[in-house]
Amino acid sequence: MLDSLWIHVLNGLYYGCILFMIASGLTIIFGVLGVLNLAHGELYALGAFVVFSVVGYLSGLVAEPTGTLTAVLFGLVVLAGALAAAAVLVPVGAAIETAFVRRIYDRDEVYQLLLTYALLLLFVDVMKFVWGDHEPARTGVFRELNAIPTTELVGIDYPSYNVIVIVVGLAVFGWLVWFFDRTKTGRIVRATAINREMATAIGVSTDRLFTLVFALGAFFAGFGGAMVSIGPSSAYLEMGLDPLVLSFVVIVIGGLGSLKGAFVGALLVGVTSRVVTPYYPQLELAAPFILMVLVLLVNPEGLYGTWGEIE
Repeated sequence: MLDSLWIHVLNGLYYGCILFMIASGLTIIFGVLGVLNLAHGELYALGAFVVFSVVGYLSGLVAEPTGTLTAVLFGLVVLAGALAAAAVLVPVGAAIETAFVRRIYDRDEVYQLLLTYALLLLFVDVMKFVWGDHEPARTGVFRELNAIPTTELVGIDYPSYNVIVIVVGLAVFGWLVWFFDRTKTGRIVRATAINREMATAIGVSTDRLFTLVFALGAFFAGFGGAMVSIGPSSAYLEMGLDPLVLSFVVIVIGGLGSLKGAFVGALLVGVTSRVVTPYYPQLELAAPFILMVLVLLVNPEGLYGTWGEIE
């Protein structure tokens, strides 16, 4: 019984780290730009499809793992492919912000919803045109990733791929905290989120900064999709909707604009859904929303509500 619960908790941490990678990009865009990006889920899906092509090509250049060392090297190649796939989303995000989003910053939120929903539909058709709409796309490297002996360190039988995702999720959170706390660019982004007029007055180019922020958010959405697609899941056209909805749940629980809140909220949603569902399967869809309601009843601003500031 205890071993089973431990496995469910690990599954929750894995799922929570995936949600955080997606929600972090949404948090950055929403916290700084104030844009409710409904197309964020399709950026996640686009990352999943791109990694299908990139990792499929790179894995064909590397022999299948026959030992611990080759398994680790194979895993590094796959992770490099996931980063390369996410990097494709950087110019995509920059182009979206420059050509479309920049024109609606000062307009009512309904314009944001309509524009980003239109982009959502556009991305679905682009993915359908490039990759087709018949069968889900699989990278086919899940078995090879599980050859990496990560679970031998803790003595449990658990997929190495899940452990890799948890480690990568923690690394993403650590990098984002370092970037916004320790780098000049990150501090400028935070300052601009707090007071856009003052940032402009001291010479900050808000146009360039907003493009950077949107591109960074798109990168992490794509990276989340890439990490999912190198696992047992497939890339398919409708895959962006559920993560988008749950990402909004995560940032509401954590507090609008808070990276720490997004991280804690993602882990809470992940662990809650994976621990509750095996015992109460009828709550599979409702569990994250019940958790959100409970948090908002206690603190309407979320756990770390900091609207207008990334922290």
